[in-house]
Amino acid sequence: MIMHKDYFSRNKWLTLFFFAFVSLNFWWIGCGQKGPPRPPHRPLPPTVKDLSYVVDNQIVELSWKVPGADDRSASPPAGYKVFRSKLSAEESNCEKCPMHFNEVGDIPIPVKRPDESKPEKLSFTEGLEPGYRYIYKVVVYDEDGISSKDSNTVKFDH
Repeated sequence: MIMHKDYFSRNKWLTLFFFAFVSLNFWWIGCGQKGPPRPPHRPLPPTVKDLSYVVDNQIVELSWKVPGADDRSASPPAGYKVFRSKLSAEESNCEKCPMHFNEVGDIPIPVKRPDESKPEKLSFTEGLEPGYRYIYKVVVYDEDGISSKDSNTVKFDH
């Protein structure tokens, strides 16, 4: 079988066209799926783990130890937000109902002067109304407004 010169010439052009087509498709597809930009990973502020309370007459005092002294990788706290869920007697009986927390306090940490020591414990006080179930939690935030995970919750009926 004898091949003609036109066959090889045409085959060379088809091969060149094929590789150009494949190359352009790789250029068009790119390196992967594009998505919205994501901020760089940053450690969260430390979490309050020992939230406790004391009720005296019509006032609750929440207290907690300042977290993060032993965790150098976490971003330093700039303040604490206190959240409360206040449920009536009917709402408190519903175990599967969602809890809605409202911010009731913001405790900024003042810029420390060199002669001051850091407080080891913080507290927050608030008046109570009888006939409600109260649930509190505390969240730490850093100077950029990034929040930690929720603290443990405290619950009590008043």
